Amino acid sequence: MPPKRKIALFSTSFLAYSQTFIYDEITSHSSDYEIEVFCKSRLNEDRFPFENYHNPKGKIAEYVYQNVAYSPSFNRIIKKGNFDLIHAHFGTGAVYALPYVKKFNLPFVVTFWGNDVSALMGKQRYDPNRWRYILKAPEILERADIVLAVSNEMKQILSEIADVEHKTRLYHQGIDLTNFSPGTFSSDGPANILLIGRFTQKKGHIVALKAFKKVLDSGRQAKLTFIGDGDLMENCRKYVRENNIENHVNFAGVMTQKEIADHLKQTDMLLVPSIVADDHDREGSPTVIREASASGIPVIGTYHAGIWECIEDGKTGFLVAERDINTLADRITTLIDDPELRSEMGKNARIKMENEFNLQKQVALLESYYEEAISRK
Repeated sequence: MPPKRKIALFSTSFLAYSQTFIYDEITSHSSDYEIEVFCKSRLNEDRFPFENYHNPKGKIAEYVYQNVAYSPSFNRIIKKGNFDLIHAHFGTGAVYALPYVKKFNLPFVVTFWGNDVSALMGKQRYDPNRWRYILKAPEILERADIVLAVSNEMKQILSEIADVEHKTRLYHQGIDLTNFSPGTFSSDGPANILLIGRFTQKKGHIVALKAFKKVLDSGRQAKLTFIGDGDLMENCRKYVRENNIENHVNFAGVMTQKEIADHLKQTDMLLVPSIVADDHDREGSPTVIREASASGIPVIGTYHAGIWECIEDGKTGFLVAERDINTLADRITTLIDDPELRSEMGKNARIKMENEFNLQKQVALLESYYEEAISRK
């Protein structure tokens, strides 16, 4: 039996509460792969239990790692570890992986998820907090043996930024279908509408609220729940207060994946009204679409980033243009008025996830990319 492949996986923080998709991926590898995580800080251990990780020990070591992007202890571990490949999540995480890729000449895979590509464009290029990433990005893209993009749009943008088309692969992260199952659609009472995501401009919370206000003004009965937190939450609360819709909007805060799965079972539709933000921040391919679709729920999203690759307009949900408040309100109203359509779309959405976004199938595809990268050395 051949030895296991050892993968050194770099993630700046392991893991932010919103990065369930990374945890699902690394814990779903076949027995032929052993994953060791290298990170600046360990977060949410109770939510994401994983023992095989390394981080700088002590405040001084963490400060040096953050500012120099190098750790002597990581160097010793990788030197002795007989690793087959380094995989960095996010271009920003690749900054910390790059020194070891160069020193030990290891195969290198980088997954770009969204804002790490946006940061190379527009106003974010001038953010002093990103100077090291902006400086190192050309070398990261050049040294990478395989570049993974989570949407076709991102794949195209990366190819425009650098000469990487020949080694860029589309990689849709999968969903663990066992964690999500269809619930019961409400046919009486207010429709339950959900939006999940950090309160940032690109998530389109204000767009959703303006469309929702139109739905309420039309006489429909509905309740909108937000799951998540973030800097722009107070802006949304202010809009809710000023428009006297407090009784129809719920700010539920951060939830675990299981709590989200349970909440989805009581939901009639999910909104993903994402937009390109003023600083060019954009989505990659929002995981929440997969979670809702796997739960048999129709999703209304925008023609933005990889969203259209997850939603079939008119079959598993609806797609609307960015910031098109009127059409978004119309599509919400359509689903409120037609429970049978909601049910049909939800069933189609679940089938799409089973056929195209199964976690085990996608991780097997990732492993094939690992092998491709290794074969290049």
